[in-house]
Amino acid sequence: MSFAMLPHELLDAVCDDLPQPDLARLSYTASWLHLPAQRQLYRHVHISSSRHALPVVLTMARKPHIAHFVRSFAIDLDSDATLLGAFYIHLARAVSYMSELTSLRLLVDPSASWILKSLSFPRLIHFACPFALDSHVSAFLGRTPTLLELQVDSIPFRHERPAFALTPSSVPNLQEFVGSSQAAEAIVPSRPVHTVQLTSGDLTVDVATCLAQSSTDIAVLSGPTSSDPTALLQTLSKRIQRLLHLRLMTIYYSFSEAPDVNFYQDIAGALNAFTDLQTFELSGMHWGSQERKGRVDSNPQRVWQSQPLELEASDEELVEIDTYSDLFFGY
Repeated sequence: MSFAMLPHELLDAVCDDLPQPDLARLSYTASWLHLPAQRQLYRHVHISSSRHALPVVLTMARKPHIAHFVRSFAIDLDSDATLLGAFYIHLARAVSYMSELTSLRLLVDPSASWILKSLSFPRLIHFACPFALDSHVSAFLGRTPTLLELQVDSIPFRHERPAFALTPSSVPNLQEFVGSSQAAEAIVPSRPVHTVQLTSGDLTVDVATCLAQSSTDIAVLSGPTSSDPTALLQTLSKRIQRLLHLRLMTIYYSFSEAPDVNFYQDIAGALNAFTDLQTFELSGMHWGSQERKGRVDSNPQRVWQSQPLELEASDEELVEIDTYSDLFFGY
């Protein structure tokens, strides 16, 4: 059997191990290698600058069979890139041909949510965009039944606006959310979201109460807050009891002076109310903790740092700093 007679699956497996430049050259060596090389060449498309965006987008807009090969598509345009509306028309057309997409990342003009109109991806797992949760985004999420990870309305300091309501059947399997507190209030309730990263807005008591309506336990929570940290922690320990990792960034609220023993004790008292919490960060300060003595279960409750580290402390009061990577909160 000649090499040209190999099954498509074997040819695809050979091409899968080749770097992009080699795939491009291979596609021109023989007609029977052109198609398998193209299938791999366009399988994962990432466009990182407007200078390279136009030709790639135009190619896929004009050749639907090429766009059909794409499984993950990402376009990340510079914030100062000025592109005519015609470009976004071609972009919308090209993306509409990617019927087998599992990952879509559209970091483009935040006002261009209209490009989502009529797009439907029954296999999409990951979707990221800067768009506010408007009617176009809401309708699009209603057509992505397999979505697990969502980033929406994620531009910090954007003027607050009401989020558009989702239908109850939208994104029924969503697990991870990144975006504004306003969008989170509209999306998280009644869905199995276990990871929430708020990039803008305000994590208030009302927002925490809304997030607690997730149909599963939230394990990871990160976001800005203008509330008193101690009071917010007390609320979170009652509403979202099974947190594992928590990070708060204070906005507007400021400490009148450097945190003292009383402040540490108040925070530690609030943290001790969480049964499963493993790591905590407050405005860049990583709180130390140690396992509670006498606990032998697989996920023991921790005792949290109750005084500044520079003060003298008895052996019983000393705690170890439990450092952890910020990558856990990456998306």
